Amino acid sequence: YSSMGRYKKTYWKDVKVGDIVHLSCNEQIPADILLLRSSDEYGLCYIDTQNLDGETNLKQREVPRGFKEQRLSFQPQEFRSTIECDMPTTKIYRFHGSILHPWGERIPVGKDNLLLRECILKNTDYVEGIVVYAGHESKVMLNNGGPRYKRSELERKMNLEVIWCVFILLVLCFIGAVGSGIWLDYFNDNYAPFLNVLSQGDSNPPFEGFLTFWTFVIILQVIIPMSLYVTIEMAKLLQVYLIHKDEKMYDKLCGKRVECRALNIPEELGMVQYIFCDKTGTLTDNKMIFKNCTIRGVDFSHNSSMDKNGTSGRAVIPVNPLLHQRLVSPSPPEPDLLINQSPNVSPKECHQNHIEDFFTLLSVCNTVIVAKYPHRDAMNVSGLIVHSNSMVSVDNHSMLSCIDENADEKSNAGLSTRSPSPPLSFISTSSTEPLKPNSSSMAIPMTKLGSTPVSTRPPVTKSRLLHLLPMSPKPLSPIASSPETSPLSSPVSSRRPKHLQLPSLFAKLKSRSNSSLSKLQIVSTSPTPTEIRPIYEAESPDELALVDAAFAYNCKLLKRTSNCAMISLPNEGLVEFEVLHVLPFDSNRKRMSVVLRHPITLQKILYCKGADASMLPRVIVDNEEEKAVLLKTQTQLDNYAKIGLRVLVMAKKILTETEYDAWVKEHLNAENSMVKREKLLAESYNRIENSFQLIGATGIEDRLQDGVPETIAKLRQAGIVVWVLTGDKQETAINIAYSCQLFPSNVEILTVNARSKDATETTIKYHLDAIMNGDTKADRSLVIDGKTLVYILDKRTNLQKPFLELTSYCASVLCCRATPLQKAFIVRIVKEQLHMKTLAIGDGANDVSMIQTADIGVGISGQEGMQAVMASDFAISRFKYLERLLLVHGHWNYDRLSRMIHYFFYKNATFVFVCFWYQLFCGFSGQVMIDAMYLMLYNLIFTSLPPLAIGVYDQDAPDYILQNMPRLYERGRLGQIYKPYSFWISMADALYQSIVIFFTAYGCYNDTDIGLWEFGTIICTSCLFVMTFHLAVETNSWTIIHWISLIVSIFSYFVFALLYSGVCVNCFGLQVPYWVMQHAMGTIQFWFILIYTSVVAVFPRY
Repeated sequence: YSSMGRYKKTYWKDVKVGDIVHLSCNEQIPADILLLRSSDEYGLCYIDTQNLDGETNLKQREVPRGFKEQRLSFQPQEFRSTIECDMPTTKIYRFHGSILHPWGERIPVGKDNLLLRECILKNTDYVEGIVVYAGHESKVMLNNGGPRYKRSELERKMNLEVIWCVFILLVLCFIGAVGSGIWLDYFNDNYAPFLNVLSQGDSNPPFEGFLTFWTFVIILQVIIPMSLYVTIEMAKLLQVYLIHKDEKMYDKLCGKRVECRALNIPEELGMVQYIFCDKTGTLTDNKMIFKNCTIRGVDFSHNSSMDKNGTSGRAVIPVNPLLHQRLVSPSPPEPDLLINQSPNVSPKECHQNHIEDFFTLLSVCNTVIVAKYPHRDAMNVSGLIVHSNSMVSVDNHSMLSCIDENADEKSNAGLSTRSPSPPLSFISTSSTEPLKPNSSSMAIPMTKLGSTPVSTRPPVTKSRLLHLLPMSPKPLSPIASSPETSPLSSPVSSRRPKHLQLPSLFAKLKSRSNSSLSKLQIVSTSPTPTEIRPIYEAESPDELALVDAAFAYNCKLLKRTSNCAMISLPNEGLVEFEVLHVLPFDSNRKRMSVVLRHPITLQKILYCKGADASMLPRVIVDNEEEKAVLLKTQTQLDNYAKIGLRVLVMAKKILTETEYDAWVKEHLNAENSMVKREKLLAESYNRIENSFQLIGATGIEDRLQDGVPETIAKLRQAGIVVWVLTGDKQETAINIAYSCQLFPSNVEILTVNARSKDATETTIKYHLDAIMNGDTKADRSLVIDGKTLVYILDKRTNLQKPFLELTSYCASVLCCRATPLQKAFIVRIVKEQLHMKTLAIGDGANDVSMIQTADIGVGISGQEGMQAVMASDFAISRFKYLERLLLVHGHWNYDRLSRMIHYFFYKNATFVFVCFWYQLFCGFSGQVMIDAMYLMLYNLIFTSLPPLAIGVYDQDAPDYILQNMPRLYERGRLGQIYKPYSFWISMADALYQSIVIFFTAYGCYNDTDIGLWEFGTIICTSCLFVMTFHLAVETNSWTIIHWISLIVSIFSYFVFALLYSGVCVNCFGLQVPYWVMQHAMGTIQFWFILIYTSVVAVFPRY
């Protein structure tokens, strides 16, 4: 917003903190912006966070309190308030602050008011807000730290061996210094003409030995493989590239490949000993199907299934005939019976009210977004907002057709135009014929409040207003419009549907004896109800499944805003609740609540849904009926869990005015607090979420992903211990464990469910004694619940060691009701106390702590967003790809890098030892027989490609063998390739080969007049050939890459040697071995030495 009183376009880089920004629909957000204004009348907007966290569902944001009323009067130049907020942090989903107005009022703001950078504005004409974080201080930029860096165990071992190389170097230098001193001391009585001194007395052997020590440090420092670090990084980068390009791990359904976010631990994939796995979304599809429900102790099953032929990806939910019959009563109760139960109501009607309560809860206790119409920005090209009265937005999914009151008065003399109900909402019809008020197709018989019907038409028992809703198969975001479907773009003609005004559907009845609910009959050519399908978007698949289930029973959510929820009930028609508060779901409470005000009774109702463990203890049981309902519901929940269903418990609570007023006062204080706000809010939630009346529960099926049982079976055959850490019920988790072959059919199940420290200790000790007295190698699995973990993970109980000892006798472990912190703590104690290589895999935000704690974190890009992926080292789209990632690529990478590191230590040590042997014949003077250019290029060019080829492309076994024989994975899991003594074997091999190379050449040219440079060139060539043949012996699979690397290595050496010794006469100011290579290659001794040393030196490797 410019100083000229209008908006202007600018680059992202020029956006600064404090700027007021105007954004249009489908525009990307350039900074972290606090929302101040929205084109939506309720102050809402929706953002697509797929660029941020990968979630495809839209998120709702709202303006702070008090700014909704200023939607039309807000002027950016008049905004003078001060914004106080947190310092920039990497926590994307956390934001605390407040707006301090000049008159002293403080308005709290949070993450629901913040638009994050790189999100996209959706389903909103325009928004305006003030920038709070910009540039590199925005949350997404702070989280963009590049690839994470972890030091692998192989690198830690290699660093230790580098220290041993330093020790060997110091020993060689010390021997050389002592040898030099002794050699020079021998000439004390006899003047040495080769010394650079004027007289014999100027010679100081100790000082010369000290200088020689540092000379040897310079010429022998090649033994420290500095180039190894560079080669390893290149090899790992290429390994990561090959993993990413593996077509067998490409998911065609979602178009995703394996993503390697940590570039330096690919070999760790071949050393995994423990896998910690989440269940929902990781082992299962996280596509929820509504299967069962229980309402007040009565069970209703559903034969639901996924729509395989359709493109919606949603479940087909056939209604239960008995449940539908009880819901649709021929004589519906009064509307306020939805809340209050009268003593005169029959048990059948009572149950009908509970059913309506149940489906009302499913419809409103969620964060579902209803699709809206195409949006257009009201800002003109000059940067000014133009409010045009002619621009009327009509919501195709949540608005009611307006029927002309005058026309209704003409056709219905007894119609009342007043109503105490909330303001009208609107929808548009799908008919293209002109609507005539006096037409029989639009006859609307009504009853006047407090009087008898005057219409001669037959009475209608149910309202079917919602059957006028048009069907829209178009996706939510963006919603494409056309001249036929968009009211804003349709041509003006006589065929344009008129908008008629309907009176309110609800009125407070003066007395039950002489009044009844107004009935409404509409006969239209609109699509049938089965053809009408609103477009819902939810943040979790559970919520979507529940809303779809309610819709199947004609309990339809039509409109959802921050302060209202409009639903349609089969008997009551449209009900528009006022949303007072939404208590969001969190992993600690494991429940979600919404506080509503009923439009008729004005009572405040709290609807709550959540996990049975967090809900059932809060249900009030004050009579025998409630006790019987609770017992039946618990039994049915156990039955749901046994068949592997996810369960949610539904309950409600009627809030008195006194109770609500006392709670809301403290709740507002918690919302406004700048210190410990999250803790205060949690305490506020717990104060009101109690004394529930149990309504019912649901059972939702979450099917296993394809290939999960086979993958877990292969991992267990590879000797990997698999732990499943889940928050589900124990019965549900055990059923899934059998289904995914975590528990084989003949496994012995050990269960640890205790409610005290002593009971936990006794149970663990009992199982350990039974194992010691029986078969310690039997196939066992352990099941433990979250309450027992509380005692085990407490360090003061000293139960961690016995617990880990018990798990060491089990091939798999199942932890139920585990919290995110418990998951992370379990991974930590296994990693630190058992010193095992751990891998954690999950797909949700509750798995982030576990993923970050493990040595290797794998995230699954599933239905719960990308938070797990963002915290992981590797990301896959399906659990089944973990098998190939570990058993194939992990095995290969560990084997390749291990042998490549060994080869590097051997190669450098051999070259150093060869140079050291020459010191025995030059008086430890530090003279080197190899030219300086060969010394410099030996590791840089001549021997760099072959080990890189082994580290990237070598395969000790084909992929199909590794997958069909999982036990081959033990080589990496047990560390059989890179043993502690492997380094010393490489040193011994280097020592042996250096002796063969040097003394073979020495024997051939003994007592000859060969020159220093020729002797050194022959030895250097011999080293290259021996090391090349050594590498050829180590190669397991020959590819064109291997052949090219070896040929290029030898060819580049000879080309350089011939050019260097043949062309360069006086280069770099050094003594050049002119024509030495040409002369050496013309002798028989040269070729004999190359062949003989290559065979004898490498012979022990056969």
